[in-house]
Amino acid sequence: MVARWVGVLCLVMCTMGTSVGQAQVPAGLPAPSVLPGGGFRGDLSLLGGGTYHHSVIVRKFFNSFTSYQFPNPFPPNQDPLSRLEFPIDQWFIGLGGGCDWPGWSFSGQIATNLSRESALMMQDSDWDDALDPSQKTIFSESHCRLNRGWDAEVCFTLNGALARFSGISPVIGYRYQYFYFTTYDGFQADIDGSSGDLPGDGIDFIQSFHHLCFGAALKTRFNEGLFLGRRILSEVFLQFDYAVVRAQNEDLHLLRVGDRVTREHTRGHCWHGALKASFRLGEYLRARFEGNFKRIITTGSHNLSNPAFGIDFTFDGAKVWSDQLSVAAAAEILF
Repeated sequence: MVARWVGVLCLVMCTMGTSVGQAQVPAGLPAPSVLPGGGFRGDLSLLGGGTYHHSVIVRKFFNSFTSYQFPNPFPPNQDPLSRLEFPIDQWFIGLGGGCDWPGWSFSGQIATNLSRESALMMQDSDWDDALDPSQKTIFSESHCRLNRGWDAEVCFTLNGALARFSGISPVIGYRYQYFYFTTYDGFQADIDGSSGDLPGDGIDFIQSFHHLCFGAALKTRFNEGLFLGRRILSEVFLQFDYAVVRAQNEDLHLLRVGDRVTREHTRGHCWHGALKASFRLGEYLRARFEGNFKRIITTGSHNLSNPAFGIDFTFDGAKVWSDQLSVAAAAEILF
C-alpha cells in the first residue's frame, strides 16, 4: 500500500516537473514570459500561468501518540479491559511538490521517520478485577522505537470566485499515515505489589489511518523588508478541515505463549488545523514554516486470535484515537 502511494506521488511530481521544462509553444502563439516566481505566463491554456514548486521538508512531532483500547465482552464487561498508548515524537524527512494555477492549486508530500527512538515511554494498562471493574490492576511502561513511519498527503485547493471575494478557498484531500512500533525493556507492576522487568522486545504494533478530508483555507500575501537586496514576499496560510477516517491496527504480544494477535478495524473522523508561513527569498527560492494538529477518534471491532489455543473471535467496542502535534520547515524551489 505504501509503495503504491509513493509511486503515484513520484509520478505526479515528475509529471509536474517535465510539463514545464518540456512544454512547447504551438505555432502562431506568442512565447510565454516568466513570472516573478519562476512560473510561465502566456496564452498556453494548459499551463494557465502556473507556478510549480518542489520542496524538502523536515518535521518534528511533539507530545503525540496513538492509542487503542477494548472492553471485556463477558461479564462484568469492563470498559476498558485493556488500553495501550504509543508515543510519537520522532523526526521525519520528506519530499513535496505542487503547482499554483489561477483557478486551483495542487500539492503533495510524503515523509518517513528520520529517527527511531522515542524519549517517551509506551504505557499499557489493564482492568482485570471482576469484583471491582473500575480499578486499574496492572500497569507497565516500556521503551519504544518507531521502526518505520510514513506520512503522506495530496491536497487540491479551489481558487475560484469565493477565494477572490473573501480569500477563503475550498480544500479537498487525502492523507495516509502508517506507524510500526516495537516496545522493549519494560517494567510492570500490579495492584498486589508484585513487579518485575520485561526484558527484550515486548510488543510489535502497526497502526494505519486513511483520511478523506474536506475543509477551507485562508491565504494572505504581503511584502515585508528586504533579503539580499530583494523584497521578501510573505504569505500566511490557515487551513481547517474535517476528515472521514478508516483505521486498522495489529498488536502482536511477543512475550505471550503462542502467536497472540489482536486486530482493530475502526471508522471515525479527524479534526485538523494548520498554520503556514512562507517567505520568498529570491526568484527561485522560498522558505516555509508550519504547525499542524490532528485529533483522530475512531471506533469499531476487536479481533483476538491465538492458533496455539484455538482462539479466534471478534466483538465490538474497540476505540482508537490519536493526537498529533508537529512543526515543520521546508525549502522550496520555484520554477
